[in-house]
Amino acid sequence: MSIQSKIGSLLAVLFLVLIATSAAILKTVVEPEFADLDRENTIHRSQQIQNTLNAELKDLKIYSSDWGVWDDTYEYMVKKDPDFIAGSAPDDTFLLTDIHMMAFYDMNNDIVWGRWFDKEADSFTDLDITFVDAKTRSVMSPQAVVANSGMAGFAQTTRGPMMIAAHPILKSNQDGPARGIAITGRFLDQNRMEKIAKDLNAEFNTVVSLDQSISEGQHLPLDVISIPLQPGAIGLFDDQENGMLYSYIDIIAMNDVKLMRLVHPHQMEILSKGQFAISTVLQLFAAFFAIALIFIVFSLHRIVLNPLGTLRRKINAMKRSETLSTETIPETQSNELLLALESFDAMESEIRQHQSDLEDKVRDRTHWLQETNDRLEEEVIERQRTEESLRAAKVEAEQASHSKSEFLATMSHEIRTPMNGIVGMTNLMLESQLDEEQLDYTNSIKSSADHLLLLINDILDISKLDAGVSKLEISDFSLTEVIESVTSTQKPNALSKNLTLLSEMDPGLPDWVRNDPTRLRQVLFNLVSNAIKFTDEGHIKISVTPLKPRSGNVQWIKFSVEDTGIGISAPDQKRIFERFTQADGSSSRKHGGVGLGLSIAKHLSQQMKGEIGLESTLGNGSTFWFTVPFEIPGSDQKQNPNSSRDTEQNKPVSETLMKQITETVALSANKQLQVLIVEDNKINQMLLTKFFTKRGHVSDIAFNGLEALEYLKHKDPDIILMDIQMPEMDGIEATKAIRMLSGAKSKIPIIAVTANAMKGDRNTYIAAGMDDYVAKPIDFDQLMKIIRKNVPAEKL
Repeated sequence: MSIQSKIGSLLAVLFLVLIATSAAILKTVVEPEFADLDRENTIHRSQQIQNTLNAELKDLKIYSSDWGVWDDTYEYMVKKDPDFIAGSAPDDTFLLTDIHMMAFYDMNNDIVWGRWFDKEADSFTDLDITFVDAKTRSVMSPQAVVANSGMAGFAQTTRGPMMIAAHPILKSNQDGPARGIAITGRFLDQNRMEKIAKDLNAEFNTVVSLDQSISEGQHLPLDVISIPLQPGAIGLFDDQENGMLYSYIDIIAMNDVKLMRLVHPHQMEILSKGQFAISTVLQLFAAFFAIALIFIVFSLHRIVLNPLGTLRRKINAMKRSETLSTETIPETQSNELLLALESFDAMESEIRQHQSDLEDKVRDRTHWLQETNDRLEEEVIERQRTEESLRAAKVEAEQASHSKSEFLATMSHEIRTPMNGIVGMTNLMLESQLDEEQLDYTNSIKSSADHLLLLINDILDISKLDAGVSKLEISDFSLTEVIESVTSTQKPNALSKNLTLLSEMDPGLPDWVRNDPTRLRQVLFNLVSNAIKFTDEGHIKISVTPLKPRSGNVQWIKFSVEDTGIGISAPDQKRIFERFTQADGSSSRKHGGVGLGLSIAKHLSQQMKGEIGLESTLGNGSTFWFTVPFEIPGSDQKQNPNSSRDTEQNKPVSETLMKQITETVALSANKQLQVLIVEDNKINQMLLTKFFTKRGHVSDIAFNGLEALEYLKHKDPDIILMDIQMPEMDGIEATKAIRMLSGAKSKIPIIAVTANAMKGDRNTYIAAGMDDYVAKPIDFDQLMKIIRKNVPAEKL
């Protein structure tokens, strides 16, 4: 196939595609618009009919109001003077005003006077009360008309459909009381419909029933007659087969019965004319495209194909004789092709020169690539050595981190176990009868043990922060309870130095917020503890204020701890939050501590997405502050009914023990707890046994998990205190075995009492089947709180 044929075929296909696309666009976009215009026109006609009927009702309502608000009518309802009727309401008057019914009803819904037109007799007759059904009479009762200041609507009468309007009979100044209602009516018959159609220049059919429509030869689709329609709505039926549209409305009587359906048939003339226009446009397009195709093919042959033939002959001649043909291309056809042909010779020499240059560059490039490849191979080998070294270093670091974690866990357990004995025995000694010197010695032991325990906790916290395993536990909590727990815990320490510990909270702040209450309490505890440590006289004040206005459900809050202590110099303020740093770092410093509290506070503040800082002058006290964003819970939180009890339970051991009994309590058998202590350390066994004995409860000892299982074969304790690391069978294995027992024994509460206090330990014990967890050294207030939560109240 020649180029001319190919281009001609391509252009023909292109033109056909354009014509088909144009036809599709006209068919899918333009033609529906014509159909929509037909539909809008059809609906508009029904709207006109609907508006005309509403106007008729409005006119009838005005006519009834003219009779109702007339002093003569008002007087007639009392006197019933026949001269008034004869002079003011003769039958001829109603015919002239196109009124077919006129009546006066008293307030008892009885006809005082009424006349209406008899179409068969062509004269007016007296109106009977039964001219409409009872429901219509109820709807248009005098009371309803008076309440609505008039009514109008459609009704089915004994002489046919009618438009009816009513108005209260009042004085001309609208005063009452109403003495009845004036009712006027106009038949909604075929004559009225023909008049409306003539006035609107619109055709419509009155459909009362399917039989009536068929008998009158209306030839309407069945759906147009039978499809239900909402009151006041306009229906539309599209009869595409016959090119017709039907819009229709229902006339609903006041008793909610459909009187008739008015149907407007509309031939889709706009769509037909539009389709004819589209067809004409497509024919014009096709004619235009055909002429354009012929013109383009002819021009292509003259301008392009002829010069290309000449150019091809010149190239063939050059290949045979290496000289150009003498045939020329007329400038009027394609001067560009002539220039291309003249450039062939120059192009050939340039190609040869470029080929030679390219070969030289390829040789140079090949040499350079070989050298580069050698260097890359050396670099790959070196990189592999580096990666192997990095992998080895990573393995070594992971092993070191694992060893560190194991060391911390072991040290935590090994230190806390004897600490539990020291703290517990000290507490038991404080409960016993001691003289003043013994009490001083015992309190010194307890103070040193508490300080050592705080130091252990700080080291574990800083280790967790370094390892990245410290996670926030988000929950809803009361700010007031957190502040009270910190102040109640630190108040004994402040009182021991004759210091005043105050707290102040902005009343505009919400009490219930959402964040990590434990971390917030820990930061406040560290800051207050430092303030007490470095203050010898005066006061410490905790202030809680909004940092900035609430935004949505987020409230930024600023916590400040102000003291009247020694203050901090400007150079020391820059490094005060570093680890193992104190303002006085000399060996002769007055205040102790390892300098971890503020570093932990800084890490926790940042973990809660806040900031921490201080304001201080040497010798004039300090104010440490930190900010935290809190979420405000969606619903109002109620005060926890146990909050007062919890606050009391969260007090320090030293303060709580002062309130505890020093004599053994005797309880009745039904009040005694039966406690099984599963513990391999004899000091801890004695400590727990003494604790429960002094409170009147009974405890038994099992040295390991196997003995605990043997014990459960014979007795049913109320609760089990389970150590974790024990010989023969540890606490986790024992717990799992107990949970596999049958009956009530498998549901006995089990509390883990262990020196393991690393992150994740509690979750491990709960997953094994334990109910709760207490860390050693044991906080007996916390232990009793957990026991209360897990045993019946009557046992405590």
